Amino acid sequence: MNQSYDIILFGATGFTGQLIARYLSEHAGDEQVRWAIAGRDKEKLLMVRDSLKGVLPEIIVADIKDNSSLIGMTSQTKIVMNAVGPFNWYGRNVVSACIETKTHYLDITGEPSFIADIYNNYFGIAVENQSCIVNCCGFDSIPADFAAWLTAKKLPLNEPKILKGFVRTNATFSGGTLTTAIEALHMEVKRKSIKTRIKRHPDAPKIPIKIHFSDEIGSWAIPMPVVDPHIVKRSAYRMPEEYGVAVTYAQFFVRSTLGKVIKTVLPIAAAMFLVRFKRFRTKLFNKFKPGTGPSEQKRAGSKFEIICFGKTKTAEAVTKISGGDPGYNETAKMFSQSAFTLLDKVRNNTIKYGVLTPVEALGMQLVDRLRKEGISIN
Repeated sequence: MNQSYDIILFGATGFTGQLIARYLSEHAGDEQVRWAIAGRDKEKLLMVRDSLKGVLPEIIVADIKDNSSLIGMTSQTKIVMNAVGPFNWYGRNVVSACIETKTHYLDITGEPSFIADIYNNYFGIAVENQSCIVNCCGFDSIPADFAAWLTAKKLPLNEPKILKGFVRTNATFSGGTLTTAIEALHMEVKRKSIKTRIKRHPDAPKIPIKIHFSDEIGSWAIPMPVVDPHIVKRSAYRMPEEYGVAVTYAQFFVRSTLGKVIKTVLPIAAAMFLVRFKRFRTKLFNKFKPGTGPSEQKRAGSKFEIICFGKTKTAEAVTKISGGDPGYNETAKMFSQSAFTLLDKVRNNTIKYGVLTPVEALGMQLVDRLRKEGISIN
């Protein structure tokens, strides 16, 4: 098969996609990457390319609703970086096309149902077709996945482990991210979400999942109904030689006061009720349109921190990962460096096949890359 490109970024005209394209263009020369951007609107793709500096990409027209165009796109590259969401609506066909053409795939989804669907239904055929499929290569879920892994590695292998992740951020979100969250919440409320059941080891400790004041972090902790715990648990389940066999993980959002807890929880509770109604969802979709997002000035003042505390009967360990704006600037960095790491593995013939977590697919090589790019990991 003639693969003209190392990487194709699909969805380059969206808000996050444009930031990813900018990062790729600035680093493609050093990485010796042949790359292209893809989407359904050629004029918009040309506008994105005209805005870039560094190594400029080629243009590929591909429509999510046209399977032949997806096959045409995926057959031209080693790796597809998919930034087209919501993934519950649009992701499955891209994954299927990648596997059919023996192409590797990365995305930045945080949608639990989509992730479970791909893991449940595509693992075997991905291995058979020698494709590496990796979801969650942005803020969902690289910081959590790697913080938990690095913490587990500091603890005795054969002792049951409690791992707790605590997340702080002051970031805001784009229209596309909010659209995705609304749809994912609606699927969950209507019980339409697909699940992956990972068997719990009988010796794994239990962590109460509730709002509480945490002595470990010195602040209030709110359970996070996000995909990160699933990804961490999958990594631990798939890699017992790294984690041990009896591992429990829970993740919490940190708020400094009880008042801030209430201000955080009440809107979520209201949304969980109102999202049942189509009129409410339509109003939100219209208000937070895809393609819009926080300004460059706002992103410059945003930051994140995730601290993972690990504990066994005889030992304790901590890992902290922190950086700038998590959902956009740092996601562009994490996503692109994930693609460069995967490309290194393709070139070195060390790639693994299947539907994998970021830790499982990318390992310490990505940690080293992110440290060099200014993300603090210690």
